[in-house]
Amino acid sequence: MGNDTFTSGGNSHQMTVYPAPADGKEHPMVLFVHGNAGLTPPFGDQIDRFAKTLAALGYVTAVPQYYRDNLPHLMDGDPRPHVPTLADAIARVASRADADVGRLGLVGYSLGAGTAMTYIASNTQGTVKVLVDFFGPIEDNSIIASGVGKFPPTLILHNTNDDVVKFVPNSKALDGMLPPSVEHLLVPYTENFPELRCHPFIPNGNADVDSRKRATEWVLRHLPPTR
Repeated sequence: MGNDTFTSGGNSHQMTVYPAPADGKEHPMVLFVHGNAGLTPPFGDQIDRFAKTLAALGYVTAVPQYYRDNLPHLMDGDPRPHVPTLADAIARVASRADADVGRLGLVGYSLGAGTAMTYIASNTQGTVKVLVDFFGPIEDNSIIASGVGKFPPTLILHNTNDDVVKFVPNSKALDGMLPPSVEHLLVPYTENFPELRCHPFIPNGNADVDSRKRATEWVLRHLPPTR
C-alpha cells in the first residue's frame, strides 16, 4: 500500500512517494512505472528500493500503481489505457511544494516502460528530461514508432534471453529507431532465470545491481538534482 493517493478516471489509485530533502527548494521528479505484474514480489521490492535510493540523492520520487488492486495482470499488454493514469500521477506529484514541475524523469519496467514511452511519444509538453527503459515493449506500437524524435536521453536495459519481451524486436529495435539527435545507450545483459522466463533481472544479481548503477548515473547526468 502506498503512502499517498491520486485520482484518475474517477478512481483512486495508490502511490508511494519519497520526498526530496527538506531544504525548501524544488527538486526534479522521477516516477517509477511498474509492469503488468504490479508491485508483487520480486518486482515491487526492486522498484521501491530503487525509488527510495534515488530520492536520497535529491529527487522527489514516486511509485504510482496504475491498477486499482494489488494483483498481477499478466495478460495485459497494452500500454495505451495506462497513459492517462500516468499523466494523472505525474500531475499529483507535480502539485507538491518540493517538486520542480518542469523537470521530470521516468523509469519504466516492462509494460510500465512501454507506458512511459507511449506517454512521451504522444506528449507535446516536453517536460520529460530523462528516460530509463527496463526491458520495455515497443513492438507494434505505432505511437512510439512515430514519436521517437520526442524522446529525452534514453537508457535501454534488457536481458538478451528475455522470453516475454524479446530483446531484438523491442530494445534492439528501439536503439536503431532513436535518431542521432536523441542521446541513447543500449546495455544488454545475458542471464538465465527460467522460472520467470528471463524477463526481470535476478534480484541482487549482476544485471540487477549493474543496471541500477547505470540508471542512477544516467539520471544524475541528464537530470541533475540541482539546476
